[in-house]
Amino acid sequence: MELPAIEGGKPVRPSFKEYFPKLTDEEKQLVLDVLDSGRLVSSIGKYVKLFEEEFARYLGVRHAVATINGTASLHTAVASLNIGPGDEVITTPFSFIATATSILHNNAVPVFADIEKDSLNLDPATIEEKITPRTKAILVVHLAGYPAEMDEILKIAREHNLYVIEDCAQAIGSEYRGRKVGTFGDINAFSFYQTKNMTTGEGGMVTTDKEELYRYAKMFVDQGQESKYYHTILGWNYRMTELQAALGLGQLRRIGELNAAREKIAQIYMDELSSLNGDLLKLPVLKPYVKHTWHIFQVLLNLDKLRVNRDRIIEALKAENVLVQVVYPRVIYENPLFQRLTGYGKGCPWLCPFYGKQITYKKGSSPIAEQVARSVITLPTLPGMTEEDAIDTANAIKKVLTYYKR
Repeated sequence: MELPAIEGGKPVRPSFKEYFPKLTDEEKQLVLDVLDSGRLVSSIGKYVKLFEEEFARYLGVRHAVATINGTASLHTAVASLNIGPGDEVITTPFSFIATATSILHNNAVPVFADIEKDSLNLDPATIEEKITPRTKAILVVHLAGYPAEMDEILKIAREHNLYVIEDCAQAIGSEYRGRKVGTFGDINAFSFYQTKNMTTGEGGMVTTDKEELYRYAKMFVDQGQESKYYHTILGWNYRMTELQAALGLGQLRRIGELNAAREKIAQIYMDELSSLNGDLLKLPVLKPYVKHTWHIFQVLLNLDKLRVNRDRIIEALKAENVLVQVVYPRVIYENPLFQRLTGYGKGCPWLCPFYGKQITYKKGSSPIAEQVARSVITLPTLPGMTEEDAIDTANAIKKVLTYYKR
């Protein structure tokens, strides 16, 4: 049995390697065009408008609104549905914190259902029991690029007269039954952070087919302006810059290529780790009617068959000089923000008089999500990774897990 580096053995790789987006000459030229023009903001530039138009065409929706980042897109989506004090939004507890804080930012209350163990997405079977007279929407996340069960979620929403918001931050290009995510909900949000499948550095997009939601979103991201210096609603400065949009335009034009590169890395992981599947770990289980775009590759450890805890496994893998993380190490409601119910101070929105009820986020309320958060490890599918990089990562996992097997 090969000794892991952390136990004195030789690491799989001689040194650690970082991965960054590899930009094309065309993408660089688009950004240089903005710099040469001096038109850096959307009010006098052309690229934000072009990016919005091309993004809407790519998805097949009527409208797209560019934002400064993915969190701003989520906040805009929630606000555009007039969700606010006294309202509840049902969502997943296993996601990045912005999924839930986008609800809090509009003074509404997140309510957490549970997740499926195969997809790690919101489990429709756990949604209905969370619906109350205060529920206004379901905020569904397509985690890691794996589309959620939209047929069942939309059916529940129709039966209970609820809005649906899609958080597509990790899922540009993903498809459910032949249709791209970000086209199912009433209003939807994307992110273009540096590690996403396409990037503008920071950036986001809101998509919708509904004219009234589009108009509200456009005002909301632009200080609530209906026209110059005429402010109709309470808005924010969430405008995307021309530099971001120019880069985004170039990235969007090769999104198929970028997603294909991630899929290739994911397939290597599936092949190389198949010998451990069902024993020391659990690999993703793909459904035949979804297209996964592999923003990240999530693996669940079988901790009952290992002699050490996950923290030790992660330390051992890092000692092999491979990039492995934990996304996410805890469910959202285990964070102090939700345990202390601080919010905007003095307990708002939970103690808001418009809400008028008590809520606590107890351990055990989403048991599958909590179990997943304790056992998940995350493998990279980043741009710039080679087949050799993926094989090294898989070999490090096989080496470490085999050594620590009970």
